[in-house]
Amino acid sequence: MRQLYGELDIVTEIKKKGRLRWLGHVERMSEERVVKRLYQNTPEGSRSVGRPRLRWMDDVREDLRRMGVTNWRIRAHRRDWKMVVKEAKVLQGP
Repeated sequence: MRQLYGELDIVTEIKKKGRLRWLGHVERMSEERVVKRLYQNTPEGSRSVGRPRLRWMDDVREDLRRMGVTNWRIRAHRRDWKMVVKEAKVLQGP
């Protein structure tokens, strides 16, 4: 039915909007917060054999790439981020 009527997958759109809202929130956090340190840190160790699993940030970068947002860190700090989240709402496709 989705293909027939061209409607968006509501679950995908809600997840996408939530990811972008959380990204803006974390980007504006102070450097002392544990969440911000985990967000900025790179885990050590080796990965298992095979295709690497997608990380949360990989999905976020793909969402931003599809939207054509290039200066997302600056926009998140300027509080212009709400417009980016609204753009995600009208973005077509999964």
